[in-house]
Amino acid sequence: MNAARKIKKILRSKQTSEGAGVHLRRAFGFSEIGQFDPFLLLDDFRSGNPNHYSKGFPWHPHRGIETITYYEHPAKPGHTVFAYVIAGQGYFCKAKKPFTYEAEGENYCDMETDPLASNGTLILFEDGRSVHIETGDASIRFLLISGKPLNEPIAWHGPIVMNNQAELQLAFDEYRAGTFLKNKSKA
Repeated sequence: MNAARKIKKILRSKQTSEGAGVHLRRAFGFSEIGQFDPFLLLDDFRSGNPNHYSKGFPWHPHRGIETITYYEHPAKPGHTVFAYVIAGQGYFCKAKKPFTYEAEGENYCDMETDPLASNGTLILFEDGRSVHIETGDASIRFLLISGKPLNEPIAWHGPIVMNNQAELQLAFDEYRAGTFLKNKSKA
């Protein structure tokens, strides 16, 4: 196995609105199911404008998923590994050549092929033992996230993620019947 991970795909985060009108950028989710296993969604909530996030998210249920803020652990071969740039710019492969990997723009007509990854760029890596990052004179801040793939089927609707449609239907039936939340028994 090659020691350095090669870029598998680059995606530009897309502007969207969720909850009660929270402005955010979606790095991945929904249409990329399976590519980021065990991860389902990455949203970027950064904003200096309180009007972009102050309305927040109304109460809503979650089942079958764990929401987190950041991952901090070493990447291992066989794990899904991706980086999300939050400031600055840099190269995430030695080749510095666009078109040696798949790229997805912010919209259909986005034909940018700059090999520099900048704010709001997500880099999905192929398997390997290390990740190459080069900045030159510039600086960069990014999240490097990895996880062991679950290799399980995904049935997803709204905030509920299960393994099949029957489990998904049961979760929604329980939500409507008021039995969704389970009390933990005390020993």
